Amino acid sequence: MVTALLAGTLVVLIALPVARPLRSGFRPLGPSDAGTPRSQPADYPSLLDSISRQVRSGSSLTNAVSEEVGRCDPLREVAARLAGGRSLAEALAMIEVGDPDLALTAQALSASAHLGGPIAATLDAAAAVLRERAAARAERRAHGAQARLSARVLTIVPIGFAGWSVVSSTRTRDVYLSSLAGAICALCGLMLNVAGWRWMSKIIGAP
Repeated sequence: MVTALLAGTLVVLIALPVARPLRSGFRPLGPSDAGTPRSQPADYPSLLDSISRQVRSGSSLTNAVSEEVGRCDPLREVAARLAGGRSLAEALAMIEVGDPDLALTAQALSASAHLGGPIAATLDAAAAVLRERAAARAERRAHGAQARLSARVLTIVPIGFAGWSVVSSTRTRDVYLSSLAGAICALCGLMLNVAGWRWMSKIIGAP
């Protein structure tokens, strides 16, 4: 019983640190994916650049927004509201904002619609801020990559060494598997290892 419990716990704890990056990087294809183009992440800086170019070429802000937001999923409903006769300010006010980049994009467009002024310059400034945010996020991910790797190594190596010791050493196996005190120590060590991994992951943050 103790042997089965330790073996199962060992397998789960080795797989746990690896499962998270695998889940984030791969998604199984479903029936709806066949032949269907996958939507790309919204590129708000490029969207603002496109609207700014149209405004500079003489188009109104409403027409420019109506033409460009149709290619951007989170803002596609704005084009439908404009086609239904709503003003740009009203259409933008109805957006459900959860993404900070979407919030800044909607705010820049709304401010331009309400206040007028140098619309193209306002949109260019907002696009520059969004690009600075993206660069800062990429820099944080790059700096955190080494820390995430170290956390995984510090989690997996002790478990792997303990497993190798159990397999290769009869004395160690007897202590871990045949002795109640040894089994309790092994389980406590495994739980502390997982607690340390979760603590490091929380400090480092998600990749």
